[in-house]
Amino acid sequence: MIVKTVPEGWEVIYQRAHGLLAAQLANEWKVAQRPTYWTQTLIAIAEHDDGMAESQSAENLTEAGAPKHFQLLKYSASQYRNVMEIAASKSRWNALMISMHLTFLYGGMKNDEEELKKLVEEQQLFQKQVLKELDITKRGAEQAYKFVEWCDALSLLLCMDKVQPSQRKMDISTGPDGTMYQLWRDESDNMRVLPWPFESGQFEVEVEYRHLTQLKYTSIQELNTALKTAEVQVRKWYFKK
Repeated sequence: MIVKTVPEGWEVIYQRAHGLLAAQLANEWKVAQRPTYWTQTLIAIAEHDDGMAESQSAENLTEAGAPKHFQLLKYSASQYRNVMEIAASKSRWNALMISMHLTFLYGGMKNDEEELKKLVEEQQLFQKQVLKELDITKRGAEQAYKFVEWCDALSLLLCMDKVQPSQRKMDISTGPDGTMYQLWRDESDNMRVLPWPFESGQFEVEVEYRHLTQLKYTSIQELNTALKTAEVQVRKWYFKK
């Protein structure tokens, strides 16, 4: 879950909703520059976090009983193997993109958990196998994955309310063309991206979120019930060239 403190209590965005926002952004990309296996890539972007049980795991509560922001979680290798099993059941390309996401997250880290080290090694071997089967170069796959990661990064900036005030520009991530893209909000509250990578000159995206007024929960079941009964609200962003 993406959890933010608000005056009323907590604002919660499911990571699956963040994935859907990332896919909305991806779907606006310039048609001529879209990666191969387009439909499978969109699905990978939308569903890259779908193997995680967000509001049903005790780890999603802090010791103080607050909803836990996803960056504070410690995921296990078994959870990520579940993610890979789901991805592989759809297509090899889908699984390749998710596998590359896992090695992007953990491949360069000094990880003390042997199981996660083993998982990274497994994924590196899996990626070589799929590249050979699909007859795709490593460079081609890396470019496609950079697109996945770029959309994920932009969605997270929006969901986590990280856009800078006073029209200050901030880096999104390096795109598939090697360019570092920047984001800012103009004086009319439009979102701007430089250079502009989208097909349309203007479009709108949205994400659903929930407000929780209770600050502390005694169990994950209580939190889950609160999330299910909370009013669903929608936040929208208007992008303009």
